[in-house]
Amino acid sequence: MPGKSKKMIFHIPLPLNEKAASASGIRPLKMIKGFKEAGFEVEIVSGNANERKTRISEIINKIKNGEKYDFCYSESSTMPTLLTDRGHLPFHPFVDFGFFKELKRNNIPIGLFYRDIFWAFDLYKKSVPLHKRLFALPFYKYDLKKYNELVDVLFLPSLRMKDAIPANIEIPKVLALPSGGDKVDIGQNNDKHSALSILYVGGIVPPLYDLNPLFEAVRKRPMLHLTVVCRKNEYEAMKSHYNIESESNIEIVHGTGKIVDDCYSKADVFAILCAFYEYWRFAMPFKLIESLAHGVPVVTYSGTAVADFVENNNAGWVIDGNYGDFLQNLAENKELVEEKKADVIKAIPENTWEARALFVAKQLCGEKK
Repeated sequence: MPGKSKKMIFHIPLPLNEKAASASGIRPLKMIKGFKEAGFEVEIVSGNANERKTRISEIINKIKNGEKYDFCYSESSTMPTLLTDRGHLPFHPFVDFGFFKELKRNNIPIGLFYRDIFWAFDLYKKSVPLHKRLFALPFYKYDLKKYNELVDVLFLPSLRMKDAIPANIEIPKVLALPSGGDKVDIGQNNDKHSALSILYVGGIVPPLYDLNPLFEAVRKRPMLHLTVVCRKNEYEAMKSHYNIESESNIEIVHGTGKIVDDCYSKADVFAILCAFYEYWRFAMPFKLIESLAHGVPVVTYSGTAVADFVENNNAGWVIDGNYGDFLQNLAENKELVEEKKADVIKAIPENTWEARALFVAKQLCGEKK
């Protein structure tokens, strides 16, 4: 245990949102909960720049008065740190990195979860107007420069993401910190269907989320039933692209919360079988760990961070070739699904949010499980 206090600082350069629906908004709240479950008293620095500045001043004063903090854990925004305020202009350039500098001066270890490096890929160029892109890119690079100077441990969704970070960034320790899972009561699946129930939850807009390989695997195979949970506006926009309305074994669902939980409770397997896009090489979908937390094995393809995770945790199957044939084989041999589900359940304790928080603590200050 790092001293008697077990106090840590949680920093994020934007407001927290209790009603967040996206992974980038949900994850910091879950990590805070994980640290609290791990026994830490958590001081939170969040909000707009002025709100963060106030909280930082309070914490620095506490440090000057002898308060001890074991470490600081920060999560980046999908935007550059200096552009997170409304209007996305760098009016407060010294707030966050100035805070890190003060922590470093006081020998408080800093770990930062670098959420994304989408800005380095061609799809960013295609999806963001030129003037916005040219303005933002130097600030993205500035973030990496400051991390290099100030951060002790850089956490990434997967280690494969390290290859996308410029080679001149030499942070001493770079480690994987994928999302965690909530502790879910896993009941018996009483939906005694003969078809193999396949679930997909997430985006459906190409090229990043192109579900055609999954739809093709299921078409004309009545022993397979696919449920896709997605945003209604995305489905309406992509309806003609996918042309699946005549497929009786493909069901489209819109919703969150209990609706999604019900889909997990009926699922035999969770599919991450999009058309390959370079970004998928290192991406770690939030729903991957969510499926594990519900005890649902994953089917995915090789050569990705998702495949690495599935193999390392024995949490499903990594396949090449004909997805439809593989899924049909599972439908005809349901005992394989039950055997794999038992393996998935064994992997849950090491992949909770509390487990992620304990891992961070151990890396930053030797906190033992």
